[in-house]
Amino acid sequence: MMMRMNKLMPLSLAMSMTIPIGGLILSFLSLDKKGMNRLPFLVMSMFYFFLLIKIPPLGDLYRRYLEIHAYGPGTHFSDIASAHTDILLYVNGWIFQLLNIPFFFIPAFYGGVMCYLLLAAFRNVTLIDSSGRENREVSSTRLALTYFTVFSALNILNLVLGIRYGTALVFMIYAVTCYFSRSKLRCGVFVLLALLMHFSMVFVSLVFVASLFFKVEKKFVLPLSIFFWLLSSVALRSILPSIGFMGIGDYAMGGYVDGSFSATPNDSNTIMVAIITRSLGLASFVFYLFSKGEVKGFDRFLNLFIPCCFIMSVSYTAMGRYLNIAQYLLAIRICYVYLFSTGVDSAKFRLLLRNYLVVFALLSLLIINIYTQRRTLTMGGLWSYAWTSPVFLLNYSEQDFEKYLNDIDYDGYWIKHR
Repeated sequence: MMMRMNKLMPLSLAMSMTIPIGGLILSFLSLDKKGMNRLPFLVMSMFYFFLLIKIPPLGDLYRRYLEIHAYGPGTHFSDIASAHTDILLYVNGWIFQLLNIPFFFIPAFYGGVMCYLLLAAFRNVTLIDSSGRENREVSSTRLALTYFTVFSALNILNLVLGIRYGTALVFMIYAVTCYFSRSKLRCGVFVLLALLMHFSMVFVSLVFVASLFFKVEKKFVLPLSIFFWLLSSVALRSILPSIGFMGIGDYAMGGYVDGSFSATPNDSNTIMVAIITRSLGLASFVFYLFSKGEVKGFDRFLNLFIPCCFIMSVSYTAMGRYLNIAQYLLAIRICYVYLFSTGVDSAKFRLLLRNYLVVFALLSLLIINIYTQRRTLTMGGLWSYAWTSPVFLLNYSEQDFEKYLNDIDYDGYWIKHR
């Protein structure tokens, strides 16, 4: 099959290698209403790949660097498999070490992959049959706005700094959309990759399988969420200790239920960002509730997964991680509603949804992606690589990357801003 190409696509590709932000903007204008849009997705992913080459190893990424950097010629696959429950990143890092590929390519590579797969997940949803979907022509403006919203929703720096969870999250979302739109085999492959990347995806995969057999009507999502929230403490403390597979139950209890990850943060900055993030999620949920169409299969999973997130409410971190997945799914779903006017009865609702998507995209981009990661952006000087040719990255070396380590403490914090 011949790949369709918008006439702006060659210019977008050229711009991505000279002024990346220009190539990124043109890639949204290059989206094809009837194509698979692999090339525009590639340009968008390349933007993040080049931007993330110089990301400083803060937070969880610093700990992953220390573990992978410790691998030497005497390290074998069996050593990695016996030390970790979720081994994919470590095996990847081990192979990179054997090939003498610097560590900084790992976050850049996975950042690009995350971007591509989340955009592809939205495209997959547009391929699913839906009741109430209008057959009228989709405008280029709508197409660009919906993909820009999905692109902005991806909190790329945060997900790359928590690289195992972030990558597994996107793998799982892509897998679910593949099951209902393209290939069950591809779905199975990415579910496996998600499980091998982060153990927390076991819960998501179980809910996904359950959704194939049990259907929850949209009107019951909210009351069921409240019920599971009330049940959380008893349910988790009863179920997790009984899970003996590879020590996952004890690990989850010690870290996420009774450990430090269960506590609610008390600093004002984190609370403010959490309020903005969850407010966007709640608004997306309201728009979803008021849309009348159904995306076959996808909605069944969404309607069951949202309440199941609240089973984890005893742990702030665990519930937050699963709610993040739910919010990505909701963002994709309401973008679908706007793109095809699915289940939308009035022009007023359509206008309100369009305005909301604009606000959603801007707040996600400016507050969640940029403001909350300002230290990462500043420390790595990442701002400049939005408009600087990637050619200037050719002289960046592992020695340059290791200079970051002088300014990072053992917990992965930038010493100047502890």
